Amino acid sequence: MQAFLIDSSIYIFRSYFTLPENWQAQESQYPTNAVYGFTLFLLDILRQKQPDYLFCAFDESLGSGFRHQLCPDYKANRELPDEALAFQLNACRQLCRVLGIKEMASAIYEADDLIGAVAGKVRQVSGQPVIVSRDKDLAQLIQGSDLYWDFGKSQPQTQAQLEAHLELGCHQMADYLALMGDSSDNIAGVPGVGAKTAKQLLSHYPSVEVILEHLDQLQDLPIRGAGKLADKLNGHREQLMLSRQLATIVTQIDEAPGLNDIGWQGIYYDAFEIFCEEMGFANTFMSRAANLRQREMAPPGYS
Repeated sequence: MQAFLIDSSIYIFRSYFTLPENWQAQESQYPTNAVYGFTLFLLDILRQKQPDYLFCAFDESLGSGFRHQLCPDYKANRELPDEALAFQLNACRQLCRVLGIKEMASAIYEADDLIGAVAGKVRQVSGQPVIVSRDKDLAQLIQGSDLYWDFGKSQPQTQAQLEAHLELGCHQMADYLALMGDSSDNIAGVPGVGAKTAKQLLSHYPSVEVILEHLDQLQDLPIRGAGKLADKLNGHREQLMLSRQLATIVTQIDEAPGLNDIGWQGIYYDAFEIFCEEMGFANTFMSRAANLRQREMAPPGYS
C-alpha cells in the first residue's frame, strides 16, 4: 500500500515564483498563479497514480512553532506572507478538500514533521511511504522500503539511490545540516565547517555525538584543516547540538493522521467546479477532473 505524502509548500512556491499572474480570484482579485500551479500538480499525481492514500502537509507555524521557542533566530530571515500570498496558501488547503485529499497544518509542528509522523504511522501497518518533495532535508525520513520522489523532476528514489546521490546516509541528514548549517532556515551550524568537511566527518563517524566523543582523533583524519577541527567543534558544542535539534524532523505527533485517515475517495466534482470559477480558472481543469474518481455532495469544511 503506497501512501503519497506531499510537502505542499515546495510545489506551491515553485508555481508562485515561476508562473505569471494570469489568473485572479473573482471576489478579492488577488492573483491565483500559485493555486493554478498546485492544482495542475495535484491533478497530475491523481491521474498518474490513482492513489489509494494521499496526504498534503502545510506550514502554519510561521513564528509559533516549537523550533522558534528553542531558537528565536530560527527562520528569522524569512518574511511572513502578505495578504495576497496568505490567500493563495489558504486556497490551496481548500483545493485539497474539494479534491478529496486529506490535508493538515499545525501551529506547533512544520509540514516536515507532519510528514514524518504520518510516514511512521503508515509503516506501522506495513504501508509504503512515498515522500513527495524537492527538499533534501526530508531525506532523513527515508528508511527501508520508503521512496523519495521529486515529482516532475525524477523517478522515485530508494534509500540506496538517494544515499548514493547525497553521499551520506539518509539518517545522517540532520547531523550534516547541523555541522554545515542551513542558511535557508537560519540554522547556524559550526563556522568554518562546510558541506565537504561535514560529509567527510560523517563518513568516519555516524553522528554528531560520536564526532564529539572523538575530538582527540580528528587531527589524524585525511581532511583538509583537520588539525583545527576539534577546536572549532568544541568551541561551538552547544550551537552544534541546538542546530541538530532544529534540523531534526519530529516523527511522534499523536494528532497526525494514520493510513485509514488519508484514503483518497475521489473528487467532489461540483465543489471543484465552483472552486475553479472562484479562482478565475474557468473550465481549464474540468476535463482532467472528469476522468478521475468522483464523489457527490460537498467535502467537510468546504464553504
